[in-house]
Amino acid sequence: MNEIYAAIYSKLDTDLTQTIYDHVPENETAFPFVVLKPLENNNNDTDTELGFISTAQIEVYSRYRGSKEAATIQGLIYASLHRAAMTDTESYCFSTIQETFSTITTEGAGLTRVSVQRFTVIFENKPS
Repeated sequence: MNEIYAAIYSKLDTDLTQTIYDHVPENETAFPFVVLKPLENNNNDTDTELGFISTAQIEVYSRYRGSKEAATIQGLIYASLHRAAMTDTESYCFSTIQETFSTITTEGAGLTRVSVQRFTVIFENKPS
């Protein structure tokens, strides 16, 4: 499954100018930035094939006083991933990736805007 995570990370890294993290360094981060959370995985098997459904959660953190910056980056992430033709990895074939949820909220003292997007990724093992 790490290959799927790496493929999504690489696609975002290529398509966005913002810094993308899988672990945000404490007190060293310039805003805005993007965080790709670990994938949540479920089996999606049929009688004849092994398949998987994963949920990729991507968060944008912004200190802009409105939602415009977070929404703009959210749009770029959507354009990068939603129904994108992802390259198969060494072990897996991508079937589809599509956004299933998005929101923008304000964190804590109202200083940080957080955009959350979830993408469903459907893939299967490559045939031997």
